[in-house]
Amino acid sequence: MSQIPGADKYDAVTEFDEAALPDDLDLHTVSDDHDLDTVTFEVLRHRLGQINDEQGTTLKRVSGSPIATEANDFNVTIADERGETVSFGPYVMYHASVTDLIIKWILEHRAENPGIEPGDMFICNDPWVGAVHQNDAVVIAPVFHEDELFGWVSSTLHQVDVGGNEIGSFSIEDDDAFAEAEPVPPTKLVEDGELRADVEDLMLRKSRAAPLLGMDLRAQIAANNVAIDRIHELVDDYGANTVKAVMNETMDYAEESLRARLRELPDGVWRHVAYQDVANAADRSVYRTRLELRKTDDGLTFRVSGDESAGVINTTYAGMRGALTTAVLPMLCYDIPWALGGIYRVLDFEADDGIMVNAEYPAGTGMAAVAGTWHTANLSNVCVAKMLDASDEYDEELFAGSSGSWVTMNVMGVDQRGEFFVTQFMDPMAGGWGARTHSDGVNTGGIWVAPGGAAPNVESNELSFPMLYLYRKEETDSGGPGEHRGGVTSSMAWKAHDTDGLAHVVSSFGAAMPTSEGVSGGHPSNAVRYELLRDSDVADQFADGTIPADRDDVDGETEVPQPKAKFETGADDVYYSRWQGGGGYGDPLDRDPEAVAEDVSVGYVSKTEALETYGVVLDGGDVDAAATDERREEIRERRLTAEPWGGGA
Repeated sequence: MSQIPGADKYDAVTEFDEAALPDDLDLHTVSDDHDLDTVTFEVLRHRLGQINDEQGTTLKRVSGSPIATEANDFNVTIADERGETVSFGPYVMYHASVTDLIIKWILEHRAENPGIEPGDMFICNDPWVGAVHQNDAVVIAPVFHEDELFGWVSSTLHQVDVGGNEIGSFSIEDDDAFAEAEPVPPTKLVEDGELRADVEDLMLRKSRAAPLLGMDLRAQIAANNVAIDRIHELVDDYGANTVKAVMNETMDYAEESLRARLRELPDGVWRHVAYQDVANAADRSVYRTRLELRKTDDGLTFRVSGDESAGVINTTYAGMRGALTTAVLPMLCYDIPWALGGIYRVLDFEADDGIMVNAEYPAGTGMAAVAGTWHTANLSNVCVAKMLDASDEYDEELFAGSSGSWVTMNVMGVDQRGEFFVTQFMDPMAGGWGARTHSDGVNTGGIWVAPGGAAPNVESNELSFPMLYLYRKEETDSGGPGEHRGGVTSSMAWKAHDTDGLAHVVSSFGAAMPTSEGVSGGHPSNAVRYELLRDSDVADQFADGTIPADRDDVDGETEVPQPKAKFETGADDVYYSRWQGGGGYGDPLDRDPEAVAEDVSVGYVSKTEALETYGVVLDGGDVDAAATDERREEIRERRLTAEPWGGGA
């Protein structure tokens, strides 16, 4: 419970009192025995998914932000009359996993005043009510049939700047919400189909990128309008009761299917501990969170504990719950509808109050999506993978830790057209996936919490912003070693172009230690890194007709920013960043030596890594089998005789 008087009103609502709704707000329901045949169910279930697809496409086409148009950092949902999610898009998963909380809050706190009417839309970016963080603004619209509330649709988009002390609203030097962008509880943005100018002004006035934010709001409104129109068409074609019966059956089917799958897994408890480094720019500490995953019969319980909230790396209950759920979807529900309204019936969440990943107001949450929330998703990733590893039938569905953190690169300046701009570079979407029990992880396959995410086109970025890439490429030794190697990640190096200089805010974790964990003896991936090469010789190389292909090809004074930092770059400074790959699966000494040799030949693994970690001796490009056997035996012997880390017993 927050110590700030009145703050408890804005806590997430997991259940609302339907009897407390005003008399003039009727909910559309259908009886459980409504006649629904299998063919109609499948056709309409997929029609709802298609509506989500069109909703997402509309958002992309209207928004002018590369965060949406290039990287797909958004999501869209369809829910029933009580806010239970029936379907959502293939984009950032935890954008979709919080909207039910916001809808229930609206039903509890907005139904009487200002009311919920056809043509209305509410905007919310309050992390305690349910948004992941302040940049991830949610626009939610009720769907009415005749005079009854039939359902809800929503669109969530990472808006590049919503206020606060720093570029991109990442207040890296602060400790609480009062220094960050203002959290906005659900507020009526659209009334009777008209955008409210006063509310829009409240949002735009705070932003360093007001025109772009205005486009984003209209993109979210347009996406919701398309979804509402398509749902009305569906109701016209099949009848409201049939469509609602399909929504209910989709959630029931998801619940029953997940429970059936869990009954096929062994009961047990799996635990993992993960860390975040650096709570704000002045901090050099490391913070711990513990997750216990308990599987009993056909249910899962997530029990979270850990260090108290610190700096600006926290997340709220909404972000924690959404992050814990993300691993369940791809690893357990890969052939089950992602109808969260049914899936949440199978999951229980328990967490200590006031910890970093269940923070109380006014803890800093401005970076939650790429800090506490992502950190919690890593914990869930590993615990669910460990659980599946205990099953001979389902172990092939697991993947090790993947893209264990986001390398935030917020940039502000004057572009090549003389216009002011603010953006966040989304290149870290090209992260590496974790290894499987049967195969290597996908190289630069994306970030697992956003299946539909995409790395932006290099040329699109150069067209939009005053920058020139030296390269973006896959990184050697970035995939976690294992019997099956984690997918390698990528890096980028670039410089300001056709501008005098740029201002930057960076924020990440996983610099002090990698956070893409291995499973069953697999090693973690690489760690993240920011690096500046001041007063470089790149201009001279360009004049000589040379384009550097690697960071080591550039001469300059090296400066290594901390994981939370702000700085400026000039025309001759090169900015290098590297994000994380995927963790490995199984002991690296069990990897086929020929696979290691192939990795070395294509640049995924260095000769040093092959020798030191995989124990593979190469003669030229060929495996020396006898020397490899001897080398691997030496490494095994060294493991058995090694002193414990830290000198402990």
